[in-house]
Amino acid sequence: MPKLVLITHVENRAVVEGFIPAANKLGYEIWLLTDHKLAHKQYFSEQETCPEHIVECDVFNPLAVIEQLHNLDISPDIVFSNSDHLQAATALVADYFSCPAKDWRLCYQAKNKAAMRTKLLLAELPNTWSLSWAMCDELPDNIPFPIVVKPRSGVASMDVALCNSAEELDDYAASLGRPDNVFLLESYLEGPLFTLETLGDGKQLCAIGGFDVSLSPLPYFVETQACWNGPVSLQQRELALAQVAAFGVNFGVCHSEFILTKNGPVLVEINYRSIGDGREFLLNELLSFDWFEAILLLHSGKRLPILDTQTSAALIRYFPASEEGRINACPAPFSIENQGHQIRFLTLKSLGDNIQINHSNKDYLGELTLIGSDAAKLDTKADIISQELLWELS
Repeated sequence: MPKLVLITHVENRAVVEGFIPAANKLGYEIWLLTDHKLAHKQYFSEQETCPEHIVECDVFNPLAVIEQLHNLDISPDIVFSNSDHLQAATALVADYFSCPAKDWRLCYQAKNKAAMRTKLLLAELPNTWSLSWAMCDELPDNIPFPIVVKPRSGVASMDVALCNSAEELDDYAASLGRPDNVFLLESYLEGPLFTLETLGDGKQLCAIGGFDVSLSPLPYFVETQACWNGPVSLQQRELALAQVAAFGVNFGVCHSEFILTKNGPVLVEINYRSIGDGREFLLNELLSFDWFEAILLLHSGKRLPILDTQTSAALIRYFPASEEGRINACPAPFSIENQGHQIRFLTLKSLGDNIQINHSNKDYLGELTLIGSDAAKLDTKADIISQELLWELS
């Protein structure tokens, strides 16, 4: 039985509901390494499908992971993580045990947004002005406001904002507290946001599709809706794929985001893991193959097969909180079929939860998913249903 070492941080839906059930189906012996062992043990105590082993480990330290596996006398066949933060460490562990692996340098360059901009510049790929900045540093005089400011190694649009002046930038940095934080400043790219989802086996790289993404009003960048294979992602797919491939991405799963500027698509970020926010489960439902199994098989050394990527139309709409407080009333989850549309609503926050707004996907109260044959009709149906989804906070 092949041994899968699955490295993860906090409890994550993609891992516990997606990759672990897929690994069980594939017949892998699962060793789950995490720095949140008790939380995972509690979760799996209530599930039918669970990993054979849950091991406490400093997963951010690849040497600690290697030493722990040696202590357990485990020689893995597959080493995998779906965490943004753990891709480089996982790649180093996989390489040590001679398992199929991503290039750890590329994982670091994808995660560290300043390193990504530098790599794009050296490769002469479409790019934008950028600068790494710490609060203790003086700001140069030539900053091309408006700019987008973000943590240099951030995730999920957390602490990302638009600043129109040096005063706004100072206020933003001060609101985050720590003077040693390092931020990336980037010229604001104007245009629609779209994604590219790829799978690769180290030699072939396949575009599975992409989402056209809607965002909240500025100055924040919270994703509010994603339409599968919308017109922008379809029209720009080949150009986007060429940029991702030129960056060096070629193994496993990758989720990349682009802004379509007047001069063409420009990379916003590369997430060298599966897309999240429920869209991984939407892809698993839309595609003719199992999304999670396909990713694990690539990490087991299987070649990328010819994939059928034809799907129905689909969209997913998010409902971020507009105010802080305690949830006193919220919609119930449901799953129905109506006039040929598959409609599903999932609650992400529960009665009694206290909501604090941080202008990221952490603010989502629920998500609405629709699948059908006509994208325009899906959008209209989503508008109708959205009016009936109400929350009360106090």
